[in-house]
This record gives sequence, C-alpha cells and structure tokens, in this order.
Amino acid sequence: MTDALENHNGTVSIGGRNITNLRFADDIDGLAGNEDELANLVSCLDDTSRKYGMEISAGKTKLMTNSTTPLTRNIVASGQQLETVNEFKYLGAIISEEGSKAEVLARAAQTAAALAKLIPIWNDRNISLRSKLKLLHALVMSIFLYACESWTLTAELQKKIQAVEMRCTRRVLGISYTDHITNEEVRRTVKQHIANYEDLLSTVKKRKLRWYGHVTRTDGLSKTILQGTVQGERRRGRQRKRWADNIKEWTGMNFATTQALAHDRQEWKRLISSPLQRPYDPGGLRDQ
Repeated sequence: MTDALENHNGTVSIGGRNITNLRFADDIDGLAGNEDELANLVSCLDDTSRKYGMEISAGKTKLMTNSTTPLTRNIVASGQQLETVNEFKYLGAIISEEGSKAEVLARAAQTAAALAKLIPIWNDRNISLRSKLKLLHALVMSIFLYACESWTLTAELQKKIQAVEMRCTRRVLGISYTDHITNEEVRRTVKQHIANYEDLLSTVKKRKLRWYGHVTRTDGLSKTILQGTVQGERRRGRQRKRWADNIKEWTGMNFATTQALAHDRQEWKRLISSPLQRPYDPGGLRDQ
C-alpha cells in the first residue's frame, strides 16, 4: 500500500487528516472524494500489485458511493470492470447505503438459523431452563451481537432488536404468541432463572457506549474518524440519524460533554452500568 499510494493524492479529509484507505490484513477499503480520484486509486493499487506478483480479485472488488449522483466512469481492475453496488460486506459486517438496517436484518436472520439448529437442546427436558437460557446467550445471541458497537440505532431497529430477543426467548421457554402471554411476563420468567438478566437492547447500548469510551481515551485512527469532521454540508430535508446521535440520546449529554466524561474511566463505567432508560446526571454534567 505504501508503494501504491506514493503518487496518489487523496482528498478525503477527516479532522484534518487525509484518509485514503482502511485495511485489515488483505481486506482493503479504499476511499476517494470523486470518480477520477477513485479510478486513480484503483489503478495505482492494481499496477503495484502486479509488480509484486499479486492480482486484485475483480469479482470480489465492489464500488459504492454515498452521493445521490451515481458513478458514471468505468473503473477497471485486473482487466475487468468493477461492479457498483448499494452494499458490501467488510470484515463480516454489511456496509450499506441504508445505514445499519441491512446489517441488523442479516444478523437477525443468522440468529434465527442458529436458533433452529439447536432445537434438540430446546426440546430436551433433561436440560434445566437456566442452562438453556445460558446456552441461548452463549451460542445464539453472540451471533447477533457481532460488531453491534458500529450500529446506528433508529427507533425501528431498536424494536427489531427487542423482537429478535422475544422470538428466541419464547422458543426456548416453549411459549407461543398464541398463548397470549405478554413480553413483560416472559422477561419476568427469565429473571426468575437468571437474576442478573439483561435484555438484548440494553446489552447493545452498553457495548456501544463502552466502545465509545475506549476510543475516546485513545489517539488512533478510530478516534479521528469518530470525532473528526469532514468538509461539505449535510443534504437538505430530514437528516439520517448519525452514530453519535445514539450516544447523546442515551446519556442526555452533548458530544463535547461525553468526550470529557469518557476520559474518566471509572465515571464512564458508572454511566454504562446505570439504567439507560433515563438521562444520566454525573454531578450536574447533564445538559440543562
């Protein structure tokens, strides 16, 4: 990558830092501010790869834009035109124009599949209900929670998360929706067997807050991307919810205040462990 980017000038700037790519091992996500820059980036990487006896897999390489204007230029790698898509998978998670919706729905489907594979366990009367619930969280819910720290949760997605939890829990408890037993009664039943039970949505929120605090206390690229700003203006009309909007909603504090609080590790841990249904007020720091 160092050789490939030697003659490439990127224009994507976040927090005053030019960022041309994100990479983990051989998974590379290139960033460009316009079509010409993107074509040059792909060309530089393609030419340099061949010099080292490597080849870009055109079939696995996709293009995606966050602009309302579609790509018009043909961009080629390894002699093949690259496909333009609305979403792609990177490091096991779906990156989509719709934000986190596609990823949450995909995780819900994978969770349902894992739940179905374990039907013999759920139907085994020799296994205690407490053990079944623990197996549910260890073997099924862990699939759903993969990379949940990166999600931007809308009201719709939060309802979806609760629905996933109820579907799984009811299956383990053997409770059908036709039994007319409320979700609250289901939760009370679970708490009778697991005293420290935490609902799935609260787990997602706490993981996201924990990751936010960790990144805020570091000085790496993650912090630059999370807290930095980019040039330009947001589009007119109703705006999409941003990742940081969840942090503000769940804590009742603005971004600057949460950044300051997150540097105090113990205070931030106390915030995360507090009920997230109401704003947290650490000694009067909450917005008035």
